[in-house]
Amino acid sequence: MKLQKTYRRIAYALWIIAVVVVLTIVILSPYKHTDTPSYHEAVERWSLREPLYLNSGFYYFPQFIFFFMPFHCLPFLPGDVLWRVVSVALLFWGLRRIVNSTDLLKDERFFLYASLVAISSAVGALRNGQANLIFGALGLHAAASVARSRWWSASLCLIGALVIKPLGLVMLVLALIVYGPIAWRLALGLIIFLTVPFLFADPTYVITEYRQSVLRLLTSSLNTEHRFADFNGLLRSIGFGLTGVSSQIVRIGAGIVTMVLWVVSAKRTSEPDRALLLMGLAGTYLTLFNPMTQGNSYVIVGPVIAIYAVRFLWIENSPKIGWGLIFMGISLGPLPTEIIYLIDANFRLWWRPLMMIIFTAFLTYTIFRTEDPQLARLERKGWS
Repeated sequence: MKLQKTYRRIAYALWIIAVVVVLTIVILSPYKHTDTPSYHEAVERWSLREPLYLNSGFYYFPQFIFFFMPFHCLPFLPGDVLWRVVSVALLFWGLRRIVNSTDLLKDERFFLYASLVAISSAVGALRNGQANLIFGALGLHAAASVARSRWWSASLCLIGALVIKPLGLVMLVLALIVYGPIAWRLALGLIIFLTVPFLFADPTYVITEYRQSVLRLLTSSLNTEHRFADFNGLLRSIGFGLTGVSSQIVRIGAGIVTMVLWVVSAKRTSEPDRALLLMGLAGTYLTLFNPMTQGNSYVIVGPVIAIYAVRFLWIENSPKIGWGLIFMGISLGPLPTEIIYLIDANFRLWWRPLMMIIFTAFLTYTIFRTEDPQLARLERKGWS
């Protein structure tokens, strides 16, 4: 028991230190390396009933404005600090919920090791105040909720993820395919989601902004710039970048493959493995095939890699796979890539998508591997 408390204190200390260091940097340089000005600008444009998507860096649905508005109403620096604190607190809580989803992982040592990987992948998004941090956190909460058949909280988290980023639609659709009881709850949530903006603005303005948001997303899907860390960024780094239309075809094909893998995995796995695969498959698809994936977007999959690393190291006794996953998770963070970036300017654009291809292969392996009888007995006792 004493050792468990020690592990817990170390894990908590790591999170606190990371947050304090990052927030100190933010306070000293609040206007450098931050995405929040585009969020503030969007709230101001909405208040003035100006176009949200004309000559702006706003790539979210209008509903995001209502989520960010409480932080905008505060003075700039306190609001931005609170935004980051809320984001990382949700991620911390989501990771704890996932770890506590199974008796086999209810060990503070496991939470400590998982925290090391999760923090590494999260500090970049935390520094920039990116919505990816909350998006990844809500994904973890959604997975933890469906694993326990808590359909209302799962629906709330999935709709919340859609509010934070339009890419949340991928996770929502995948969950809808397998988890039947969530269907009518999600339908109700989507009705509320679509209705809310009409309660605060003229219908003509809202409909116009809805149209512009869809147009913005379609336009960004044709992006051909070599500055994003997606699958096409990997191809461009070796001289084989896809054009806008061909990249769309590849994304559609990858989406179909992801859907098939998810349906097959749902039949071959039990909870919380199934819920973790939901997060893993959705995360790898979103990071690989979102044409505007940034390096900090990988916070979406970092915590999932952390959980699998812990499981393979100490539950399945597969140290090579476990340590490989830890290396993978930590390498998604900003520190390793920034160091090697000094040697290879394209490193940050091809390394992370390469890791996601490998992680996708790993997830496929976990879906189709032959069941280990000894592990199956353990699962019946605690994992499932």
